[in-house]
Amino acid sequence: MNGKKLQVTLEIVTPLFLGGSNPRGEPKLRAASFRGVLRFWIRALLGGVLGDDTKKIFEHESKVFGSTEHASPVIMRIKHGQLSPIGYSELTSNKPGLAYLLFSARGTRSEPERKAIKPQQPFELTCQMRSSAQGDLPLAATYASLWLLTHFGGIGSRSRRGAGNLQVQSAQCPNLPEGFPPLEVKAKSPRELQAELKNGLTQLRKWAAKAFNGSLQPTFNGQPEFDVLHPEYCKIWVVNFAFPHWSEALNRLGEEMQRFRRRREPDYSNVKAVIQGKGKLQPVRRATFGLPIIFYYRSLGGASGVLEGTEHDRRASPLIVRVVKLANKNYALILLRFIALLLPEDEQLSLRRGNNELDRARQPDDSILQDFMAHLGSSLGSLLEVSGW
Repeated sequence: MNGKKLQVTLEIVTPLFLGGSNPRGEPKLRAASFRGVLRFWIRALLGGVLGDDTKKIFEHESKVFGSTEHASPVIMRIKHGQLSPIGYSELTSNKPGLAYLLFSARGTRSEPERKAIKPQQPFELTCQMRSSAQGDLPLAATYASLWLLTHFGGIGSRSRRGAGNLQVQSAQCPNLPEGFPPLEVKAKSPRELQAELKNGLTQLRKWAAKAFNGSLQPTFNGQPEFDVLHPEYCKIWVVNFAFPHWSEALNRLGEEMQRFRRRREPDYSNVKAVIQGKGKLQPVRRATFGLPIIFYYRSLGGASGVLEGTEHDRRASPLIVRVVKLANKNYALILLRFIALLLPEDEQLSLRRGNNELDRARQPDDSILQDFMAHLGSSLGSLLEVSGW
């Protein structure tokens, strides 16, 4: 080991669903999970300065977080005390919007409900450089990834719907180059948070462009195939309302998302007709929120169908919901929308019932996401766009 390290105390802001070998068992904090999600954020940052040069992006991210051919120069360790779990039912009691956002954690006929690690529990994450590591770049890149994770993302199941949000309480990184944003949130209001996010993104993009020989205006061949942090392909808003508790923030947003999506036409009637054998599948606009989608019709005696890609059964939502704990202990909502291909351009959507494919349709456009943002702006509060980064 060498003396270069990043040591942070993190607070769990929203319930963290992170299981071990049994996802429905006791929740656990694992360093491997952090490495995976930090890799996602460095890839998004690299994509924003290197464009769609996937080979070069993979080479750079592997030098930081490792690959099948060589280990990462950064060793990660987690230290924590007793972690208190909480079940889905207790979490979501009398909170229908929160239940909607965390629905996959509910119990089923064959599986028990999932447990999460309760919020407001601190733990330590240490990122230590190996003695063989050359230069400060891997540690700086880890810092950048951690800033992005703790301002825009989450970890574990339902992290794109507000679960598993973490925040830095304190940080020590004596070898960090100058010009990096602080890991701790300093903002006391949504407007201050808007400015803090803009400044942090600007600093990190300038650093990444210089450190990885990239550009603030890289070349893209059409829409990116993966999520990238670039102002043209990533839109960010802060809801201009301060909530007294994280659960109120997510419950309100979940209620509005459910209201917007429930029985939304023409998707609802179109899919219903196909299941009945009375129609042909048209592009399903709701698919833009992510795949798969399960359609269930009580009016058809419980008949259901699953919508997915013909080649890919899953596609993470391009919309990330994030709760931030402000410096005055109130909570703010961040909405981040990646603009990237839903599926490869030549892939179609497939509606299946059991093992049978009922029909196929082309992919929809993403206009429904614009409609949803307008809906939130009129129901939750004005949306403060984070721009100019």
